[in-house]
This record gives sequence, C-alpha cells and structure tokens, in this order.
Amino acid sequence: MKFPDIRTKISIFKSVPIIIGTVLLSSPSLAASFASFEGRVTIDNFSENPYKVGVETNAEIFVSENGGEAYADAFAEANFVADPNVAANADNSSSSDVSGTGSNFFALGESTARVIGDFSIEAGEKFSFDFLIDFDLETSIDNSSDASANAQGNVSFFIFETIAEDTPILLDFFGVSGNLETPGDNDFFGGTQNIVASNFTIIDSLVDESFGGNEEYVSAFFDGSYQRTFDGEQTRNIRLVEVKANSAQVQSTPEPSTTIAFLLFSGLGVATGLKSKGNRNN
Repeated sequence: MKFPDIRTKISIFKSVPIIIGTVLLSSPSLAASFASFEGRVTIDNFSENPYKVGVETNAEIFVSENGGEAYADAFAEANFVADPNVAANADNSSSSDVSGTGSNFFALGESTARVIGDFSIEAGEKFSFDFLIDFDLETSIDNSSDASANAQGNVSFFIFETIAEDTPILLDFFGVSGNLETPGDNDFFGGTQNIVASNFTIIDSLVDESFGGNEEYVSAFFDGSYQRTFDGEQTRNIRLVEVKANSAQVQSTPEPSTTIAFLLFSGLGVATGLKSKGNRNN
C-alpha cells in the first residue's frame, strides 16, 4: 500500500487555569488532604500510517479558600507523529493534583488529553498497533481532618469505521477506570471492553491497589495490542481515538462529590464528538 504524502508532527500543550481565590504553592505533601491522578499512554508499531491525525488537550483548576489553604495543578499534553519515512507513533499524558489544609477550602483540578488517527485499510488487510498504559490514583486525609479527597480517572480506546465524518460506527473499545473516595467506600478500579470477543489483547499487566482508611491508591501498568483484519471488497476508513480524562478534588467537609460529571463515564461521547473540534490536521 502506498502511503499518502504526509509529514506531520503535532505537539500541543495547553494548560488553562480557571482560578478563584488564592493558589498557594506550598508543598502538597504537608496538606491535611490530598488527591491526584497521573496517566500516560504510548501507542506505536502501527501496521499502517495514518492519513490524518489530530490531538486535543485541556487542563483546568478551581480553588476557593475561606480560612483554609488550598493548592491545585493540572497538566495535559498530546502528540501524534505521522510520516511515511518513519514509524507512526502517538502519546499523551495528563495529571491533576490538589491539596488543602485548615477549614473552609475547596480545590479541583481536571484534565483531558486525546489523540485521533484516521487510517485507510484495504480489503483483507490487518490493522494493528501496540500500546502501554500507566495509571496512578492517590488520595489521603489527615487523621484529625474533617476534609474529603476524591480522585478519578479513565483511559479509553475506541475503534470506529467512519462511513461519513458525522456517522462513525463503533467497532471495538477498551478502557480502564478508577475512583478513590476518602473517606467513603465508593472505591474501584477495573476495565471494560467489547461484550463479544475483543480485538484488544493485554499481554502483561501489573496492578497494585489499597482501598480503605485515610490513605488510598491505585497504581497500574498495561502492555497491550490491538489487531483486526477487515474482510470484504472495499477499502475501509478506520479511526482510532484514545482519550484520557481525570479529576482530583479536596474540600474541607466530607459531602457527596460535586465534581463535574465530566468525561469519566461518558468517554464514548467524547470520542465521537469530533466534527466541531478544531485541532485536526488535514
């Protein structure tokens, strides 16, 4: 197959803080409450080079103080390299870190990162790639604190066939999600994929988690691959979307989380909402 003449490297860093109150740059490790997410994904060894790539990132923080002290930070970065003379590869990372001490404080950080690749797969050809996922959540509160801490994150892969720009058909998906709530018992970590046999394969994984008490964490690593052969007589337009979304929140009194319902459990909507997005390269 002859690759289209594409020589593209997209690298976007975007960190847009929305701040209310005063952000204190004291060490989060000294805080009475702390919550964080850090995640990174790399994708390489594509069987085909993409003919179109795109990336999107967003990071926001919100801090409110009235007698306490609070800190928030968020980061997102994404890259997709496509060049017929080198192997295509993509990566993205995002993180959110918040902390607080004292009374009457609230801090929220959230970030998203997404990479998008469009591929032209001829009849009978195999489409495949490899990926690595690093996923870390952490929350803690002081023994004498009445504060609460929450961290949640999601990494999702979607494979679509694009009949038209606004009518993608979902073929395969795979994702991992986690949530820590301290104090509280709404803690979990797990994965989701196609109900039928998935074309995603996890080759190796390592998960370390601790739920309960005033300090909780999830640390996970996945080494995986995707492989699917497309039968038929026509060339297929295939879109890969990998999206990472997370938030971290602390507040001085434990109440039901009011964190924006953001993208954690609606990743499909995030993945398909491509038509109005601007950071695409033709």
